[in-house]
Amino acid sequence: MAYKIICYGDSNTYGACGFAGGRHHADIRWTGILQNSGLYDVVNLGENGREIPSDQWELNELTEILRREGDFDLLTVMLGTNDLLTMVRSGSAKVAVRMEQFLTEFLQVQPMVCRPEQVLLIAPPSTALGEMAPSSTGLDEACRELGDYYADIAEKLHLHFVNASVWPVELGADGVHMTAKGHQIFAEELKKVLADIF
Repeated sequence: MAYKIICYGDSNTYGACGFAGGRHHADIRWTGILQNSGLYDVVNLGENGREIPSDQWELNELTEILRREGDFDLLTVMLGTNDLLTMVRSGSAKVAVRMEQFLTEFLQVQPMVCRPEQVLLIAPPSTALGEMAPSSTGLDEACRELGDYYADIAEKLHLHFVNASVWPVELGADGVHMTAKGHQIFAEELKKVLADIF
């Protein structure tokens, strides 16, 4: 029996191709690769441009989706890149505060919908914006720093955690979105994490 995994994230969960436009084919996305393994039943809730939810309607929307999906084994949450891009001067610490507030409120308000042990918090792959513009190197570093902050959040809230910023994920020319090879690498690394969880 396949484990049901709901993947909540931004364009790198959605499967956006970056500068090329469009979306990677389902079989190429890391969510599709997991699905095709036969071990997991994957629901892709990736959305381009999504930031960490901070409004009640966003929490309600996620809650309603989870209710409609019924029983599930794991909810992956991989967000923070867009927050860093729009909160340039705030840095990773402020983004982490937003993530902790979101997860805390979500888990406290909806304990019957999702329990802490059903959540895998994923620190997103590090951006490579500095390769195009040296002035953006700080953003890349802030993205890598999210891993440490998210690890603390996961420990505090008793969630599963993995830091994808240390994985050798290939990014496209825009320095943000994963290539087809990047999705493959991401999926293979995540399979190892899921094997430990289940």
